[in-house]
Amino acid sequence: MKIGKKFIVGISALIVAIGGLTACSSDSDKAALDCTEPILIGAAMAQTGFMSPFDGPALATAQIAVDKINAEGGVNGCQLVLEAVDTETNPDKGQQIATDLVAKGAKMLLVTCDYDINAKSSQVANDAGVLVVAPCVGSTAMGPNNGLNLGYSMGSAVPGEAAIMAEYAFEKLGQTATLFKDMSIAYTTSQCDAFETRFKELGGTVKSVQQFSQTQAGALDKPVTAQVANAKKDGAQVIALCSYPGGGAQALAAIRNAGVKTPVISGFGLDGAFWLGAVPNLSNFYTVTYASVFGDDPNSKVVELLAAYKTKTGQDAATGGLITGASTIEAFKLAVERAGSVDGAALSAEFNKFDNEDLTAGPTSFTEDLHVNVTRPMAVITVEGGKHRFIEYRAAQKPVL
Repeated sequence: MKIGKKFIVGISALIVAIGGLTACSSDSDKAALDCTEPILIGAAMAQTGFMSPFDGPALATAQIAVDKINAEGGVNGCQLVLEAVDTETNPDKGQQIATDLVAKGAKMLLVTCDYDINAKSSQVANDAGVLVVAPCVGSTAMGPNNGLNLGYSMGSAVPGEAAIMAEYAFEKLGQTATLFKDMSIAYTTSQCDAFETRFKELGGTVKSVQQFSQTQAGALDKPVTAQVANAKKDGAQVIALCSYPGGGAQALAAIRNAGVKTPVISGFGLDGAFWLGAVPNLSNFYTVTYASVFGDDPNSKVVELLAAYKTKTGQDAATGGLITGASTIEAFKLAVERAGSVDGAALSAEFNKFDNEDLTAGPTSFTEDLHVNVTRPMAVITVEGGKHRFIEYRAAQKPVL
């Protein structure tokens, strides 16, 4: 999807108070709330480029959450404003946008839903002492291990996602597997690695790991003819496809066009219907993702948000990852209220106390060491005859950490 190059959402600050303007907190160790101006939230995310189907919906629901919070009186009486600039899925452009937004006084920076793309922009915010959140990064990269003490993902990370993939595949689809491992980004390589680990722990057999890559523009860098031939020789009961559109869709098309009807399971990277034109009448396909955007999700918060999204944008959501955008704003509100501050370190300290917080994205927890969720339930969805159908929510029995 495409959103305008730059948009600002929110309602003007309520600045008039009897007797003058006062801060919302007086803690001298923190950046106390000052309601003379709205609290600025910046977003260096992709509204165009191959990450836009993931970033765009999350960004839109962040806007919806900002509007809702402002209509209800704001955060501790302060209004929020969201300013987003299109990175075009370009890490260098994202870095400059992050620099500009931090200079404007952003108190939280939202970044692209892949660490390989957002690393530079995340570091800018972290180094400036600003809380930085990727709504739907699927790896554990957002956090202290990569020098991001103020970095978080509101997403459900690979250790849990891939474990769910492996557990569901072993239980429901078969106990031998061939892996199609997209080497393009850390998310997909770690997804297949974690799937393999958990599948073997369960007693499954991995016949082979077929590697491929795609270009920055999101297309296969070369045909996967040999990989598909190897998969046919394997004769495994299930294929784990660790990838994302468009190269992932092209790889899946090659598998099906070769007459391989084996069940294929994937993760959030291949959520949605926007890429199904590459594989007409797709069947026997499964994906593990945040929520179903196909009208059958049982979570009332998700249903409400999807309706608000369609009202706001005039479009149906592309992927379930959109729920994490709203949840990022919900989490920010909680942290600001509890800290009485918008200081990055103070907000991070509150995030680290989250223990199954009831957000739209589901129960959300962080610790000082783990700044992403690995135990949150995720939706298992199947595709038959080109139509998606929700199966169940399930959490990983044993995340691969």
